[in-house]
Amino acid sequence: MHTDSPVIITFLSDFGDTDWFVAAVKGEILKINKKVLIVDITHKLVPYDINSAAFVLKSVYKNFPAGTIHLVVIDPGVGSERKPIIVESAGYYFVGPDNGVFSYVYNKYSKVFKIKQRKRLSSTFHARDIFGPVAARLSKGSSPEVSGIMIKDYVKFEFPKIKKIKRGIQGEVIYIDHFGNLITNIPNSTDVKELYILKRKVLVKKFYGEGKMDEIICLKGSSGYYEIARNKGNAQDILGTSVGIEIMAF
Repeated sequence: MHTDSPVIITFLSDFGDTDWFVAAVKGEILKINKKVLIVDITHKLVPYDINSAAFVLKSVYKNFPAGTIHLVVIDPGVGSERKPIIVESAGYYFVGPDNGVFSYVYNKYSKVFKIKQRKRLSSTFHARDIFGPVAARLSKGSSPEVSGIMIKDYVKFEFPKIKKIKRGIQGEVIYIDHFGNLITNIPNSTDVKELYILKRKVLVKKFYGEGKMDEIICLKGSSGYYEIARNKGNAQDILGTSVGIEIMAF
């Protein structure tokens, strides 16, 4: 972990930006390592939405250098019996609650450690009291074995699967981004000419501007999955959709 460049800790949460929560966690990290580089992914995820957080993490973690520590706190079970964990996977470290938020970064080589709690803690702010300090110690070169005990039993859910149907594919909306684009679980590698959402036909285009102004279109998204968009507008506002809505692709 020791290099000429500063170690990076990314921070992903549903804490928002109007309270002191994000700053408090960063402060505890900096107490331990003043030289670490902290990069905010976002703190505006829908509160308690573990599935969306897992997708955001899946979409971004590989954009960072190997050895980056990803701190992820979407933690509706804070204070309960859910485990605080460190994950070592694909050349990265991940720190956060064992509630499935790391489901999409696990592979058969991943190592998971239950964090040993060293002192009496707040029952509502484990990001400050556990996860931030553990991430900071990792950034100083501490190994996961120092802070945790390896476990084999942890929460993992599967990425939503597409289903083959007559002449096409059945999928679903798995994430809605800031622009109102509806990201599906249909991989870009799939040959798709048109989609149907809420019985509405949507044609596949090569880029946003290929659609007419305010037209609902579909294209291969940067996340690796087809997305439904509105040229210079918000597709979610027009379609009134939510995560989980069925998509038919042909």
